[in-house]
Amino acid sequence: MKELYPWRRQVKIPLPSSVKPQLIRHFSIGLLYPVTEELMEARRKAGLDPVPPTAHRYHEAVEDIQKIVRAMGIDRKMGLDLEKMEYKFK
Repeated sequence: MKELYPWRRQVKIPLPSSVKPQLIRHFSIGLLYPVTEELMEARRKAGLDPVPPTAHRYHEAVEDIQKIVRAMGIDRKMGLDLEKMEYKFK
């Protein structure tokens, strides 16, 4: 089949090294940036909940993110092992 349709072969997505840690953070905690004490204090002063309504508060959302990533095959295309949260190729 690949001989008939050579453009259907799997392609590895090249990722800049600066993006890789953010993606691991997003896939493991559901947020691209860490929620620090400073951020929590700023949110309190602004009248917001100290923890944003993301996977930091709803931990089951991380499982949903990982299910979507696996279902779409994004982890394989990026070379990311979601169990170990590390990249297979550099």
